Amino acid sequence: MAGTAARTHVRGSYAPAETRKALLESALRLFDERGYHATSVEDIVNEAGVTKGALYHHFSGKEEILHQIQEDYIDDRLRNAKLILEEFDAPVDRLKQLILESLVGIERFRPHVAVFTQERRFLTEVRFAAIKDKRDELDSIYESIIRQGVEMGVFGREIQPRIASFGVLGMLGLAYNWYRPDGKLSVTEVAEQLSDLVLGGLLARD
Repeated sequence: MAGTAARTHVRGSYAPAETRKALLESALRLFDERGYHATSVEDIVNEAGVTKGALYHHFSGKEEILHQIQEDYIDDRLRNAKLILEEFDAPVDRLKQLILESLVGIERFRPHVAVFTQERRFLTEVRFAAIKDKRDELDSIYESIIRQGVEMGVFGREIQPRIASFGVLGMLGLAYNWYRPDGKLSVTEVAEQLSDLVLGGLLARD
């Protein structure tokens, strides 16, 4: 956790990898709690227990830290999605696994999800475009799976893959607001219920 990293870091010592990690974790915690706009560079270095010089050694400023947090999260999602495509062939299985993967991501990285969703608007031009390209790549994986299902006759012929994928992604994109890992249902059980809901609208009727 960022707070732990901050408390265990010793100001005045220098371990590059640990310093960079402490800065990212501290910024992540503060962006999640306060928002990007309300968090200053001073806040981040104080939370991490390092100097401003250490921050500017690793990052050009606050926005680059936000970009790195965004990139770490979307890269992990893309990597997992591609592994699912390699491991599963059937569109139903692929979609179920993507829904589960999304919820597991919230369970493991909720602050990342919140910051990715709420704070990316503060990225400027090139950095925003880089994250958008990766987000679009992930979106296209969902769309391609739904299109595969339609073409195979597994999903209804009337289904528009792009619209359906937007619906699924919209539902999963807001799940961090209500999904709680310590709830009555396990992550697998929640994923199964959401999968049933999604597939109920997609599967072809005889």
